[in-house]
Amino acid sequence: MESLFRADPQLKLVRDDFVAKVVKIRARGKLRYQEYLEAKTSGPIRRAGARIRKTLAEQQKDFKFSVGYESGRTFWKWYTDWRAAGDDGLFDRYRNCGGHSRYSDEVRALVCAIIDTLLDEERPKLNIYVESVRAVIEAENERRQRLPVPQESLPVVGYDYVRDLVKNRAPIDHAIRKAAWDNAYKNFHSLGVGVETSRALERVEIDEYTVDLMVLMKDTGLFDHLPASVKQFIGLDGNACRVTLSAAIDVHTRCFLALQIVPAGHQSPLRDTIEMIYMDKVPISDAAQCSFKWLQSGAPEMAVLDRGVKYITDEAYAVLASLGITNMGAPAGKPWLKPFIERVFRTIHEDLLQRFSGRTFGSVEKKGDNDPAKRATLTLEMFLTWLVRWTVDAYHTKRHTALGMSPNQAWEQAVKECRPRALTSDEMREAFGVRTQRKIGRHGVQVKHLNYQNDAAMALANMPGVREVEVLRWHGDIGAVGIRADDGPWTTVTAADQQWIGKTDIDLDVWLSERMLDVAEENRARRDFILATHDEAHRLKRIAGLISLPRTPEDLERDVARFSRHTDTAERRHEFGQYRDILADLDGSDDTFPLHEATSPEPQIAPAVSDDDLME
Repeated sequence: MESLFRADPQLKLVRDDFVAKVVKIRARGKLRYQEYLEAKTSGPIRRAGARIRKTLAEQQKDFKFSVGYESGRTFWKWYTDWRAAGDDGLFDRYRNCGGHSRYSDEVRALVCAIIDTLLDEERPKLNIYVESVRAVIEAENERRQRLPVPQESLPVVGYDYVRDLVKNRAPIDHAIRKAAWDNAYKNFHSLGVGVETSRALERVEIDEYTVDLMVLMKDTGLFDHLPASVKQFIGLDGNACRVTLSAAIDVHTRCFLALQIVPAGHQSPLRDTIEMIYMDKVPISDAAQCSFKWLQSGAPEMAVLDRGVKYITDEAYAVLASLGITNMGAPAGKPWLKPFIERVFRTIHEDLLQRFSGRTFGSVEKKGDNDPAKRATLTLEMFLTWLVRWTVDAYHTKRHTALGMSPNQAWEQAVKECRPRALTSDEMREAFGVRTQRKIGRHGVQVKHLNYQNDAAMALANMPGVREVEVLRWHGDIGAVGIRADDGPWTTVTAADQQWIGKTDIDLDVWLSERMLDVAEENRARRDFILATHDEAHRLKRIAGLISLPRTPEDLERDVARFSRHTDTAERRHEFGQYRDILADLDGSDDTFPLHEATSPEPQIAPAVSDDDLME
């Protein structure tokens, strides 16, 4: 300001003069400002005469250009403020706003006292607090008006003021009232250091999750090779329903180790989930046409499970014990004890499921009038494909806040430091194989249309008393099976056909389904041939007169009499009479046995039977 007066002594200290000469004031002000900037940007000079130039970031940090004056009246106001308060008058009061309440400390103390009396185990609604506070303030104002010297009334506080005080004085109670105790505990319970891991697969959390999405259970060709009983077990009936996922996540890298559908009738899904942790999942990601590979697999050291019905079975304990996995059982209803798998389920819901139609919204209130079954668009095959693609290409590749990198990068780093242990095919067969009884012979052992034979099998087949053996077969590698007799040691026997070495049960099911189609066509052709030859032969016989004609009743009666001609019955013996002694005629006696009288009205004497007749 002083520089402006010195530069232009004709400027009078009146408002009209500031308004009339606003252009000159602005021009001189800009000139002085440019001179100031030029002086600041020049900077110190080196010995050789070169100037030290600051970077653009430093220049922007040192200088901030001001904007905003409109007319000479603004300059007059600045001048009067400067004359009255000095340099402090050139600053507005915007920096003093906020952080102040229009209610006094007396009002605050009164409201807090009322809130303290209402905070109890009953946890009334917030409107009860508001009504009580207003009633007390109104009664206090009436009392003040009745005093000999009336006092100033207290302002009546609003809903927001009471709510903020309740949240500040009793945040836990307010959270419990708003979202129930369990949800409030998730947000307010104390957090410690948390779970610490140093290597991949040190701690694996396993759980199930029923997705908030209706899926059409249709057979679109993906399950054609499966038998009808397996399709029925999966539930491919064409209806829309919610499916349940069984997942396993590595805590150290946050990577999915297993993720599969659990049918409604499956009683023990833990075995299949743990088996998927060990298996190579690259063929799954390749089948889903993912950009990255699903490389995460290996032997876990500890499995964290809840105490659900499906996880406390003898089969589950046997699988964990046989693999040497530590079973850490979390109490039921305490999801925060396995927070990583619970958090990733919420990620599936928020990042994947909400992109498709057919969601159930989790509750009737949120769902409203929507019918998720009618809005369902994803078939089971499409859902599985998108689930794998989301896991491999979306979740594993996204930067995780807790890791500071993506799960893929965390896995690569962890594998370089300590490579996870894997199981051989024999170990997988022993842990996850299915035991059956099969006959053994010269061809070896036949299991599901495949013959398994080697020197050990031939030696076992030639042992006396060995006709059946116990077979151990794993669907992940059908190129070999294990056999034993009389609870002896297991012996590995390879497939006789080398094409099945390293193949899986899925490959065999596809091959069998294709072969069954060919067999059905061959059987149909043979049936048509048999029917054609039958018709043609019958036609030729009719032409040649070789067709047997229908039999008459007389012919049938004659044949019946012939068939019963020599039958010895009691009736025929009685009609024949008593027998004579064969030597009776030699004695000269005329002993004859009385014959049975005929049943006819005129009795007839049967002629005597001579010896000649008897001899004949």
